[in-house]
Amino acid sequence: MGRAVDPTDVPNAADVVVDFGDGHAVTRRITFTDTTISGLQALQLTGLELTTVDFSFGTAVCAIEDVGCPASNCFCNANKFWGYQFWNGAWQGYMTGPGSSAVSNGAVEGWVWGGSGSNPPAITPALLSANAALQWIRPQQSANGSFGNNVGATLDVILAAAAANQRPDTWLGSAGPSLVDYAAANAATFSGQSAAAAGKLAVGAAAAGHDPRSFGGVNLATTINATYNASTGAYGANNMDQAWAMLGLRAAGEIVPAAAAQRLAGQANTNGGWGWAAGVASDVDSSALAVQALLSSGASPSSSAVAAGLAYLRSVQLTNSNGGFAASPEQAWGVDSNTNSTAFAVQGIAAAGQNPLGAAWSIGAATPLDFLLGQQLPNGAFVYVDPPANLFATQQAVPGLTGKPLPYLSPAVALRRGLGWVASQQQADGSFAGFNPGATIDAVIAIAAAGRNPNDFAVGSNTPVTYLAAQAPTYATQGASAAGKLAVGAVAGRGNPRSFGGVDLVAAIEGLYQPAAGQYGGGGTWDQAFAILGLRAARQSVPVAAVQRLIDIAADGGGWGFSANASDADVDSTGLVLQALAAAGVGLDDAAVQAGLGFLRSSQNEDGGFPGFTGDTDPASTGLALQGLAAYGQDPRSLAWTTWISDGSASALTLRTAAETLLALQTPDGGFPGFSGPNDPFSTYSALAGIAGQPLPVRQPQMWFLPLALRN
Repeated sequence: MGRAVDPTDVPNAADVVVDFGDGHAVTRRITFTDTTISGLQALQLTGLELTTVDFSFGTAVCAIEDVGCPASNCFCNANKFWGYQFWNGAWQGYMTGPGSSAVSNGAVEGWVWGGSGSNPPAITPALLSANAALQWIRPQQSANGSFGNNVGATLDVILAAAAANQRPDTWLGSAGPSLVDYAAANAATFSGQSAAAAGKLAVGAAAAGHDPRSFGGVNLATTINATYNASTGAYGANNMDQAWAMLGLRAAGEIVPAAAAQRLAGQANTNGGWGWAAGVASDVDSSALAVQALLSSGASPSSSAVAAGLAYLRSVQLTNSNGGFAASPEQAWGVDSNTNSTAFAVQGIAAAGQNPLGAAWSIGAATPLDFLLGQQLPNGAFVYVDPPANLFATQQAVPGLTGKPLPYLSPAVALRRGLGWVASQQQADGSFAGFNPGATIDAVIAIAAAGRNPNDFAVGSNTPVTYLAAQAPTYATQGASAAGKLAVGAVAGRGNPRSFGGVDLVAAIEGLYQPAAGQYGGGGTWDQAFAILGLRAARQSVPVAAVQRLIDIAADGGGWGFSANASDADVDSTGLVLQALAAAGVGLDDAAVQAGLGFLRSSQNEDGGFPGFTGDTDPASTGLALQGLAAYGQDPRSLAWTTWISDGSASALTLRTAAETLLALQTPDGGFPGFSGPNDPFSTYSALAGIAGQPLPVRQPQMWFLPLALRN
């Protein structure tokens, strides 16, 4: 049996969490040989750029990575400072300065730029372990963006980075290309090697946020399907071809033929597991991958093949006492628990909706996570069975640590599929299904946010923009929110809000303004917010009093409700207002903005999504929240917006974000569920705008903004 890494063999380690107060936070694993070091030494060991000043009371941290104050005025901000804390099941403030604290092996230090009461994001040991693994991996990237000039190894890093909510596009080699650039540049050659290669590349492309149907000039779905034998249901030549091909198709948003799923299920051995090919002894890696492929293709966790596959995984786990999984106990080389097989098994277990941390997957008190954590060296690297550090094991450990099964859903795929559904909802007059004309404006915004021209969606000569222009004289008179929203839609549709359907929408909005009160229309939140957004869409200035009123009508405790000064805020109104405030130039540090973001953070469900009025995660509300976050540069996949479920209804191991949760709600038709059913127009339009990450107002190239001399 393999042994856990002996901490006496290597230096001590601690983790440092730094929250920059703008939705961006990082973790750094540090190592040290002394029994303890100070908190200041720990922070210095992160390699982050620090600005410090020595005072009579000790050393003060003025800035980290240029966030904070200069050395000449270390406490320049009366409302913000670098708070220093430690993690002990929750963040707690130190009673001493960083130069006097004692940091020992296994400690977790926290720094946050904010006001009194600010805390860094909550963390888990698995999350810190995953980030430490990536920290160790990253310096080994080649100049051309690859790992070892090997596409397969590079894809493993893409999957690891994505599993930890990092963006693979930002992993740049010293010569400039990213992980994704390298994979795309080699897409044609690599995908032509086998169905497994094409499928894995499709999974990697989607994990990086791209569309496998157009990656590196290759339609990977077409490449995968070219290996399909309809008479046998087989992709390629073996079980790895079959499983990766099925996962790749699902990553691309394609339907896997029933015959293909039946083929993979039928290739299982009598013990319930799969080998890499038919007739080959079962192994955990192949079995866990097959389970994920079947489940992603629509198989039920209770189906005979999946249930038997999980039973095989459990039987292997029981061959050792450390909670880990061996590769293949039937074979002499595969009897010891190892990092790779354990991580793969965790993904398979999580894919079936089971808890890898539960009693059903424990041996005594030992869980698979316990085994994985014991395989990590202080510097973040993982060993395979025993030391030394193993790059391949470290790459494959991360998805297991984050509890995320394959495939990872891509915003690019979701937008393509979603816009396909939106197109199917267009009516003969150019409008879209829903409560028109407002629904059509929402659709236009979604289309524009996705980077498409709404005028390309046409039924004959009727487009959504011609429809809205025809409705403008009536709709713009319905109130400030209607006039403002129509101006936003007109600009998103490349129209002129100064002359749209014969209406000057700017004048219509301004005609509803009450200067003494700074109020538009009836003074409700949506009137005020959409009026401001409409003016900013038309590149018009907004009265200071109007912006101040929007701030002043916040709900009790932060955030905004539908009505002015509501007793309770809601996610939809708060998401909209944040977009209006950002459009009006109100900064991130403004107290109202911070309160609004704080309300969204406190409202976020444990599954990562944002609640509608029932309290359950709602696609439309989540979409509006994502637009509000985007307005202030918040990364919805960052540590600050990462959650996990703690009520036992799902595994607490799985890290969740709003973006991932929203993507998972998309139906096979491409729509999103809501009030009217599985494919609700309003939910779909709002969800797509949120997935696109484009706050209002959405502007596209418009000729009416150009000087007259350039219009010919």
